[in-house]
Amino acid sequence: MYAYREMLTLTDPQILRLKQPLPVGKGQRVEVVILVRDDQEAELEDVRTDLKVRGVTETEVQDAIAWARGKG
Repeated sequence: MYAYREMLTLTDPQILRLKQPLPVGKGQRVEVVILVRDDQEAELEDVRTDLKVRGVTETEVQDAIAWARGKG
């Protein structure tokens, strides 16, 4: 099995333009799975990555949220 992942911004919803050709031949059957990533999810992932780089743990995040809500 071969898997290829690439994030694209579509200009035409009927055309996918990959950065590099796939290692498949003409007539070969392939399965295509499309996952749409919304902007909020991308922003949240950026925040999670930034927190991880800074060494902030999930527990620290939960404690900060509880404190901000007045429960800490």
